[in-house]
Amino acid sequence: MTYSELEKRVIESIQSLYGQTEARSIQRFLFSCYADIDPARYLLLRMEEAEPTFEKNVLEAIPILAEFVPVQYVTGKTWFCGHEFFVTPDVLIPRPETEELVTMIIKKISHQKDLRILDIGTGSGAIAISLAISLPIAQISAIDISNIALEVSEKNAFSNKANVKFIQADILDENCWPGFSSYNLIVSNPPYVKQSERVTMKRNVLDYEPGLALFVEDSDPLLFYRRISEFALKHLEPKGELWFEINETEAENINKMLIVLGFSNIQVYKDINSKNRFVCATY
Repeated sequence: MTYSELEKRVIESIQSLYGQTEARSIQRFLFSCYADIDPARYLLLRMEEAEPTFEKNVLEAIPILAEFVPVQYVTGKTWFCGHEFFVTPDVLIPRPETEELVTMIIKKISHQKDLRILDIGTGSGAIAISLAISLPIAQISAIDISNIALEVSEKNAFSNKANVKFIQADILDENCWPGFSSYNLIVSNPPYVKQSERVTMKRNVLDYEPGLALFVEDSDPLLFYRRISEFALKHLEPKGELWFEINETEAENINKMLIVLGFSNIQVYKDINSKNRFVCATY
């Protein structure tokens, strides 16, 4: 089977589930993971017979994709801020919006010295590791409640040669707070999808990505933001910054909460889709 025929096979097998545009995107991602071929050269090879191992991997992936398994879990990898990351269903697949968050932070603090940064709810380690790569002299720590997630993040730190200290901790448990030092910057992309918003989400997310990293109860949608902010009051140095990725519907409430807690210079930033997505506050 030629590469072109394999392309067609993948798209035709899943386009009724995802739509043609997304099916094409999935096919391209799948091929980029399995074919060690320069994209420009690949265009010249499309009509040639596919390499046997490549063909086998692609054909085995098709029925799995047809079950709505995210292509990143099928291949075991994704890219974030230009770096390759290992992912499993134990960690959330990093989103482009979170890349925006990391880029904003790097742009703002890259000139600073003696940086001590904490990433709360690190998952795959995408935020902490990307910061460590761009800020090699910074001291970066990252925590997660899940030991399995930390195994993934540690593997990613090793493969990306990033110096990050990983810690297992439940940020909601105030008893663990005294064990942490002080930081110039604390960042978190905590669970912020309300249970009532499940109906708006795609099956590949609901069925396969970890709910622990996604959802929060409607009765207390600011739970993680509040507790992390309270933690930050104890562990941010004067003029230190707290950064959040947020639910677009909660920007005003998070702003009010931060004011009540005593934070200043609170700024809400929009993502590439013009949705309220990030908050930065100064202690």
